[in-house]
Amino acid sequence: MRRFTRAAPGALAVFAFATDDETGLTFIRVRGKNALVDLVSDPAPAAGIGYQINLWKNGVDTGKRFFSRAMDPASAGRVSVGPIGLGEGDYYFNVAQVLGGLAAYSFVAKFAGQP
Repeated sequence: MRRFTRAAPGALAVFAFATDDETGLTFIRVRGKNALVDLVSDPAPAAGIGYQINLWKNGVDTGKRFFSRAMDPASAGRVSVGPIGLGEGDYYFNVAQVLGGLAAYSFVAKFAGQP
């Protein structure tokens, strides 16, 4: 599991890569087979604030989209995002705030190695 943070943006709908809270890097390097199992807000954004997270691989948008409204840690009905298979490469979470007053956003990504 890794926690990522997107610094408070200067405007809505401006994408920037989230930073790994542990390493300070904007990517996570996958060697061998792995999977993205879940994403969950940490903590949940305040009411009226929303974010979109796009998964990138090696500098290219994969087309995978995630939304903070579906990532509430208090929701018993929350649906996990995966597993989404991740081949070798560098993965980035490109994040934009799409609703509400501008604020930083953190989330936890859960990974699971595959044989």
